[in-house]
Amino acid sequence: PSKSNGMEMLEKWIEHDHHSYHLDFLSPTQAYKIRIALVEWYRANRRKLPWRGDAGPYDGSTIGYAASGTAGGKATGNKKRKEQGNDIRSFFADSSSSGKKKRRAGESKVPSEESGEMQNDSKMDLQAVVSNVPREVTAYGVWVSEIMLQQTRVEAVIPYYLKWMQKFPTVHCLANATDEEVNSHWAGLGFYRRARFLHAGAKRVVNDYNGIVPTTVEELLKVEGIGPYTASAVASIAHGVEVPVVDGNVCRVLSRLTGIANHIKAGVLKDDLGWTLAERIIKAKSGGGGEMDGSPGEVNQALMELGATYCSPAGSGVDDGDPLKEFYVSTRLGMAIGEAMHNSSSSVSGQVESLIANKAFVANEKGDQCRLCDPKGISTAYYDIMDRMNADLSTDSKTNAKRIYAIAGHASLPIPPPKKSKREEVIAVAVISLQPSDSERCWLMVKRPSKGLLAGQWEFPSVCVWNSANDGELKTKKKGEKASGKPAAVEVPLIDPTVRSDALDSFLSDIYPSDGDLPSIDLNKRAQVKDAPVVHIF
Repeated sequence: PSKSNGMEMLEKWIEHDHHSYHLDFLSPTQAYKIRIALVEWYRANRRKLPWRGDAGPYDGSTIGYAASGTAGGKATGNKKRKEQGNDIRSFFADSSSSGKKKRRAGESKVPSEESGEMQNDSKMDLQAVVSNVPREVTAYGVWVSEIMLQQTRVEAVIPYYLKWMQKFPTVHCLANATDEEVNSHWAGLGFYRRARFLHAGAKRVVNDYNGIVPTTVEELLKVEGIGPYTASAVASIAHGVEVPVVDGNVCRVLSRLTGIANHIKAGVLKDDLGWTLAERIIKAKSGGGGEMDGSPGEVNQALMELGATYCSPAGSGVDDGDPLKEFYVSTRLGMAIGEAMHNSSSSVSGQVESLIANKAFVANEKGDQCRLCDPKGISTAYYDIMDRMNADLSTDSKTNAKRIYAIAGHASLPIPPPKKSKREEVIAVAVISLQPSDSERCWLMVKRPSKGLLAGQWEFPSVCVWNSANDGELKTKKKGEKASGKPAAVEVPLIDPTVRSDALDSFLSDIYPSDGDLPSIDLNKRAQVKDAPVVHIF
């Protein structure tokens, strides 16, 4: 009997061994249709954001998009954050009843590095700030926003961006600022290395380019802190240069548009062939280059916007608001697998299983492989689709089966990235204070090294007394232990209090000489703050 279109497509996906398979889904005609759909949707639905030249109010939230895309009961959105401990500022609060200040209802706690939420005492009247921020798209504004948006949510960046642009409205203003001024306006946003590079980059632009942000990708790449992604974003959005922009969101869209069975952090996707795929959409135009084609900046922002909204990890691929729902290979693969597995003929499902088994064998034998797909990506995605379908079919009797198949296929691409072992450290921290009779209490702080994590930031004196990365036992696999795909669990040892004390004594002696003008420290007057170690997840 003749094969169905779905079965034929499924066989080609499983058996393909060259990346041209994925490129074929973005032929000039198809890529142009995708471009037109993206531009039309973006112009009608894009979020209002200050770096896009919009007037307030702003809303960077993506809540409400693609809420139905949790196939197989596996929520693919961000996990609910664990309850944080008490506000660290309470540690420094005046212990007297008159000095205590309760946190008002709804007032947030000190933000984590990851959260990017502004501290309450540094929040400002946004409306007053908005009036002072230029309502135009500038290369400097795009540059600042792209750096801030790295690993930080849009809604968290908006107030920081407004505050930053009010304080440093031009490249010259930023270049002339002190390190302390830059850090104070970045405080709470996290990943401070970005601020240092942005500051250094501004100095480069002033010194080498007369304060004018370069217009080409080649020149932008010479500026500190600007890589291929940021250079392409600034060039395309601010100057209309016809270059693609590829980030994690775009990689997700491309994976689902062309059936790539790999994770979005794979180098071949985010740094290599992913740019070739995105370029096909950027360069797809009508002969006359009409208004409906959109500018390169619009197309790039539309791809990123879609990846953050309807094509987020929780995206369903079948939502009526998704402009590319007719183009996703992921949903078609899901339907093809679903129909094959639930075909009345057992030979059809057996044939698919045989193809998957053969694909796994070829991967193990290092045979010809598609560069874009992970060697085990096809089988990983296939079995994930099966798991999601079976879970939903067993619990949801109301939803159309084909819709369940499509959502399962969409949710299984791209595949999850491999998990890395977490680095664990045991750090001894000294909290030293001085209470002069005529002034407020002072705290001893030290500045971190100029390079590395939180470079140049201030902290309590501390010294690392154990690090999992340097622990020899973790690097040696035990005899008879089997490799599992999961990172090995790290057992953090309990460090003897004497070891911690001696390490701190040595460190304090180095940074706080006894023969100086500073008040002397009596190391014997110390107390353990807590009976058990304090755990901090960074």
